[in-house]
Amino acid sequence: MIGRLTGYLVGFEGDTLLLDVHGVGYEVRVPQSVRTQLPPLGEMITLHVRTLFSEEEGLMLFGFTELAQRRLFDLLLRVSGVGPKMAMNLLSAAEPEVLARAIARKDTRYLRSLPGVGAKLAERMVLELADKVAEFAFERQIERLEAASRTSQIDLDALAEGLVQLGYSRRDALNTLTNLLNENPSADETTLMRLALTRLGLKR
Repeated sequence: MIGRLTGYLVGFEGDTLLLDVHGVGYEVRVPQSVRTQLPPLGEMITLHVRTLFSEEEGLMLFGFTELAQRRLFDLLLRVSGVGPKMAMNLLSAAEPEVLARAIARKDTRYLRSLPGVGAKLAERMVLELADKVAEFAFERQIERLEAASRTSQIDLDALAEGLVQLGYSRRDALNTLTNLLNENPSADETTLMRLALTRLGLKR
């Protein structure tokens, strides 16, 4: 099962992007919250992927820039009547944190304002997910605090300068280091440098 992909963004149409990973093109469906974060074509991107199978469409890949987005997608799929398409529509219509907060607060009025959500589905979402989403929101806040703490302790500029001296552009160096720190909040400077060299090496 595919859980994560790192490659070049070579194209996108609608809610599907094409990712080139070592010469293999993967079609990955992403919500609006991810589409607005996409880099220019030709740039490298890492997506956390959920792999699902449909009898009609076969293997389907759903991608997210953050693990928290994928966790919320998985939670939505637990609700009776919510399939992958509906879950993606929900994550496109509302920011993940806003959606999670509405479910945790049992705000069925807001949920009914989302496309495709009627009164019965809003009630099911609240009934089946309120406690789980409240836990998700708490974990998400902890992750952000930890990431902020790690960022303040690690001198990304100094690490980026080291990569620049090796021939990489400062933009690529800083973007890569920042993304890696978000993905690995407990990593130390040595680990970040090693991961950055591995990832940047794919671009050469």
